[in-house]
Amino acid sequence: MIERLFWESRGISIQEVVYLEMVYALIIVLLEVPTGVWADHTSRRRLIQIGVGLEWLSFIVILYSFTFTGFFVAISCSAVGSVIRSGAENALLYESLQESQDASSFERVLGRLNAIGILSAVTAALSGSMLAQYLPLEWNYKLSIVSLLIATTCSLSLIEPTQREIEERLTWRHLFKGFQFIWSKRQLRYVTISFLAAVSAFNFIDEFWQLYARDVSVPIYWFGAISSGLLLIQLPGQLFAGTIVRFAPSERWLKRFGWVMGGGFLVIGLFPSPIGIGVMGLLALLYGTMEPLYYGLLHHQVPSSIRATTESSVSMLWHLGILLFGVVFIIGTTGSLFLAFSIIGVVVWIVHATHP
Repeated sequence: MIERLFWESRGISIQEVVYLEMVYALIIVLLEVPTGVWADHTSRRRLIQIGVGLEWLSFIVILYSFTFTGFFVAISCSAVGSVIRSGAENALLYESLQESQDASSFERVLGRLNAIGILSAVTAALSGSMLAQYLPLEWNYKLSIVSLLIATTCSLSLIEPTQREIEERLTWRHLFKGFQFIWSKRQLRYVTISFLAAVSAFNFIDEFWQLYARDVSVPIYWFGAISSGLLLIQLPGQLFAGTIVRFAPSERWLKRFGWVMGGGFLVIGLFPSPIGIGVMGLLALLYGTMEPLYYGLLHHQVPSSIRATTESSVSMLWHLGILLFGVVFIIGTTGSLFLAFSIIGVVVWIVHATHP
């Protein structure tokens, strides 16, 4: 909650913030798949440890930085740390469960871990805001450094599964194996495209709900509650994703939720009102459910030798999807914010209609 205020206090302008966000996104896109390949050919446990350590280092650098260069180094460390962990974490989780003969519980366990992450984010946002009223902004970063040091220490206790398929020879073709695997499975390909359309679209609710709330005359004192609510309402979806797959396959749930996601955007855009915030809450609930459902579906099919590579490939496509929807959103906002939401809803429906 106080991140931008702290950056501003260190002399980082809004324009420089945008540059740093672009650097972060560029590193993610460029390194996502190569680090996934790396995770499939080395110790995933070790990569997670390096990733968490780099995140810890980034906070230390930021705490003592007063120039754009310092923040550039910190953001680069954070981006590399994040991308190194991407793919490796879920791959390690799935194969640990598989080794324990419990791979079928992957959706449930992943949902619970995501739920813990959401609760942590809400707690950090609320506590950060309160601390900032009584202590210098630096204290929030000092507490984050302590938390990440604990996380780095805990990561040392991770255990690498013993049963893994590893291809000894590494070539440039490995960069494309994740994409090739998804493309070769017709049903998985269609579900992946539909899933990415829905979750990429949701990013624009996450980023622009404040402007929507302002335009439909929601009082600003409700914004804190709405922000926390849009996160907390994802918890039931995350926690019960492993339960609903007992009643219908993940593919069926994902398709239904995708259609509702597109319809929700149309309602938000065509009928702007404070009720639209409630619709956003429903879409946040579905978003929380879709992620563990999809990754469970993916990991149950993908071979161990390209597990992290394939998830990293999906992650890269996710970022590209946000970029493409960003172009659509910009075009829509030339008319109005409501038109932009409506167009995104139509695009999501078109994607689902063409990938049954």
